[in-house]
Amino acid sequence: MSTSLRWRLFSLLAISVLLAWIATAFFTYLDTRREISTMLDERLIHTAELVLQQLETGDNNRPRTGSLGDYTHSALQVWRDGTLLMQSNTAPSDPLGTQHTGLQNVVIHTVHYRTYSLWDARQQLNVRVAERYDLRDALAESVARHLLHPLYFAVPGLGVLIWLAVSAGLTPLSRFANEVKQRQPDKLDPLALTDTPREVLPLQNALNSLFRRLQDSLEYERRFTADAAHELRTPLAAIKTQAQVACAATDTNQRQQALDKVILGADRAAHLIDQLLVLAQLDPEHSLNEPQQIQLAALVHESIAQHAPAAIRKAVELGFTADDDGLINGDSTLLAILIRNLIDNAVRYTPSQGQVEVHILHHNNAVVLQIADSGPGIAAAELERITSRFYRVLGSGENGSGLGLSIVQRIAKLHDAQLSFTTPDNTTGLVVRVAFKAAATVQPE
Repeated sequence: MSTSLRWRLFSLLAISVLLAWIATAFFTYLDTRREISTMLDERLIHTAELVLQQLETGDNNRPRTGSLGDYTHSALQVWRDGTLLMQSNTAPSDPLGTQHTGLQNVVIHTVHYRTYSLWDARQQLNVRVAERYDLRDALAESVARHLLHPLYFAVPGLGVLIWLAVSAGLTPLSRFANEVKQRQPDKLDPLALTDTPREVLPLQNALNSLFRRLQDSLEYERRFTADAAHELRTPLAAIKTQAQVACAATDTNQRQQALDKVILGADRAAHLIDQLLVLAQLDPEHSLNEPQQIQLAALVHESIAQHAPAAIRKAVELGFTADDDGLINGDSTLLAILIRNLIDNAVRYTPSQGQVEVHILHHNNAVVLQIADSGPGIAAAELERITSRFYRVLGSGENGSGLGLSIVQRIAKLHDAQLSFTTPDNTTGLVVRVAFKAAATVQPE
């Protein structure tokens, strides 16, 4: 189940603000308790001083006993020479703390008190003032509740503001999504939104890159389909024509010749289809997956063995020399197709008594596969076109699909290899070179 980015941002912001507010309220509560405790202690001290001052201005020589009245929030006792002289109605029967001057915490009949004891200048009268801790705590909690009252109203309001702010912040992203959603399948132009946030720009650039690759791929498929349909029409028409001739023939030899041409046309169509399938697999988005270290010489040996019967039938000398194994990194299947197409072309277009020489040599840091034939060669003006799909040199007298060198070029590009064609100055023929980057060899320890 997909989650909403708006809800996620709102939840994170709301929870963060709420936690910050709670932490602020908690520390404010602790600070308030501390301030209230200090204030109440000062009130105890002030009350003791005031009572003592009143006693000192009166007739202290006459002993006075009795009640000091009802103190709502505090208890009061006055002692003289260790004898309780008077106390408030809220004071317990036991002494409020000790006679030592200062603030104290005492427990009387399970009730916690905060007391203050004060002596007069002659050390005769001792005034003790106390407050119950539960009353002090109730006062602190009342203040804390008042501090939290704004939270009850501010949090919902702040939540609404956060939601509106998140929605406003995500508006460009919503426009971005609508722009992509409303596009037609065949509209692959780059997105050009002017108000795209910096955080969304990587996504926009990635989509533009995807659109560009899709456009290239679709264009490649359109051209490939159109070219394939055009090229398949010729052998299929020839097969149909020869089949019609065979059906109409009354002579056995004529019928057999027509059937032979049907088989030849079928072979040509099958070869064309095979080449088309290979070319379709080598689309523009194809890339090498985990290249392996390959011995180029071994692949050349296998291909020469496959083409040796055809070379013998044409009386073409097919030779091979190599400086070493020709270690490169690549895909063995694709490299075998590249070598097969180059040797097949060389043998196909080399006349009887001709030569095809295959070499593997080192040049700087490259392994070069060189295939030279003694065929008719190709005019310099046509060398740049021979790797185009379905392009065939006129007047060669050989049947072909026109896809071989296009496949070779694509495989070479996948291997970051340099493909070149040259014609000898003083002789006929064609020299094809494919320069691969040499693989790093591991030195024995």
